[in-house]
Amino acid sequence: MLFRPIDPARVRVHRGNAHLQGWDVRRSLTRIFGFGGWSTQTLEATCIRDLVRTVPPTETTEGGVRYWATYRAQVRLIVRALDGRVLGFWDDGAVEEASKQVTHGAAHDLALKAALTGGLKRAAVNLGDQLGLSLYRKGPDDLKAQASVIWSMAHPPKDMEITHQTGPVDVPSNEEDALLVDTLLRDISEATDHATLNAISRRVNEEARAGLAPEWVDQLQAAGKQRLAAITRDPGSGQIAAAQDAAAEAPQTTDHRGGRRA
Repeated sequence: MLFRPIDPARVRVHRGNAHLQGWDVRRSLTRIFGFGGWSTQTLEATCIRDLVRTVPPTETTEGGVRYWATYRAQVRLIVRALDGRVLGFWDDGAVEEASKQVTHGAAHDLALKAALTGGLKRAAVNLGDQLGLSLYRKGPDDLKAQASVIWSMAHPPKDMEITHQTGPVDVPSNEEDALLVDTLLRDISEATDHATLNAISRRVNEEARAGLAPEWVDQLQAAGKQRLAAITRDPGSGQIAAAQDAAAEAPQTTDHRGGRRA
């Protein structure tokens, strides 16, 4: 069962990231290893931030005292054979935060449970695609649902010939998109005013909707924020640079036309 690809219906997407829900991971562990065939051990559960603030009311929420809590958890997943022998264990951790809770207890409860669940989910991916390993693969959702382990030398499937083929590792890089990103990064670094940055930002959003990889979109947006901060801190230098560029280009009559990706 561990060699089967994950059912796409089990996958959830949040902010562009595919993941499994905590209850689904526990259900899958029980289905595969049986009741009592697996367990967890909490190695660490530490509150690393505890905050209380008074927030103003908004159009949709009431104001008042609100509570924040952040926990770091380290979890060990232990898998056993039917006779109780330990087959293996895996450790991993997570940091999670609960914010703007109306009670102190709710903030700590939610943050602690989320951190423990996150640590379990990360430890469980070591058991393969049924526990979410393939979701770490970059690319479209249908590729993430494909099996990534396929076989192991320890327990080779009887109905297939073992080869060195292990399936697609990642989506081939798109040279055209890479060139586009390099061009936009250069344009961002050379921008001297807010209007130019806004125009580039709109272009980035258009490319994101057209399917530009999320990691490249994040890189472009981060570069834009840094350049915007630099221009905001020193608007005079930007205006001077813009004036100098305009003066340098004024005598020229050659029509320079930029390329556009199809």
